[in-house]
Amino acid sequence: MTSSIALRLGLLLVLALVPAVESNQYWLHVFSIALISVILALGLQLLLGMGGLLSLGQGALYGIGAYAAAILSSSFGLPFLLSLLAGGVMAAVASLLLVPIVRLKGSSLAVATLGFSVIVHLIILNEDWLTGGSIGMMDIPQPSLLGLNLGSELAFYYVCLVVAGIVYVGMERLIASRFGRAVMAMSQDEEAARACGVAVTMYKSKCFLVAAFTAGVAGALYAYHTRYLSPNDFTFQRSIDILIMVVVGGLGSLPGAALGAAIVVLSPEVLRSSGELRLILFGVLVVVLVGLGNRGLVGLIAALAQRLMTLRRPAAAAAPMRTQER
Repeated sequence: MTSSIALRLGLLLVLALVPAVESNQYWLHVFSIALISVILALGLQLLLGMGGLLSLGQGALYGIGAYAAAILSSSFGLPFLLSLLAGGVMAAVASLLLVPIVRLKGSSLAVATLGFSVIVHLIILNEDWLTGGSIGMMDIPQPSLLGLNLGSELAFYYVCLVVAGIVYVGMERLIASRFGRAVMAMSQDEEAARACGVAVTMYKSKCFLVAAFTAGVAGALYAYHTRYLSPNDFTFQRSIDILIMVVVGGLGSLPGAALGAAIVVLSPEVLRSSGELRLILFGVLVVVLVGLGNRGLVGLIAALAQRLMTLRRPAAAAAPMRTQER
């Protein structure tokens, strides 16, 4: 337990020192996008990795949160922190429209959430009076808190880091609670869970609600970060990107979701020097990582660590025997 806490604090310290190592404004922008993507991936991990619910609507909820925060801050002057929470709440409220379809399973549920994603994108694209239509929303106010301007790349990186950390700890506590145990039981055997008294439909609805709230918060952060929103940022492809993050990192693992998000966002930037081959190399990388199976990259790392420990044990056991022989 103590080693786990020390490891997390060490990782947090490393992430906090990133701007000291790489102060380039563009890379700070990319790192902030990666942290926002971590929040998105954590929400889908709860749905898919823990609850076994394949949703292709997270990109739409992401967009709802972004536009809600942008409209409330631009038109009504709502402060940054309240807009951030309002983005999450609006996405959570919108997710209530998905309650009637939570009884669906597998591909049927995926297609239904895909339809929701398409509808939301069409509303964003065509309702010019609300969202700016195809032109998008511009001149979103800079974020500020207690009189401090958080609009710089450095300041907003730390804002994203704090929010991502809060969401991660919150998800971890939620999964370790009675709610999390019920969701895990539901994903393993729905009928057995129902027979044990688990209200399956209610827990599925709660999963969608929590995942939608995190997606909305991530969308609000994105709106304040870019200060411009385009309908093209919230297409069906965005939902696929979030799904890839979770699968690459490993299903059922919160660290895997975070790692997968970082890889999916940062890999294209690292491969940018490859020119036109960048997307091909990124595609090959994704195929290889997805080929690792449900455990993803985190599962591979755990397997390698276990293998190294297995190799070290015989060597450690053989050392006393050699000493006795002498």
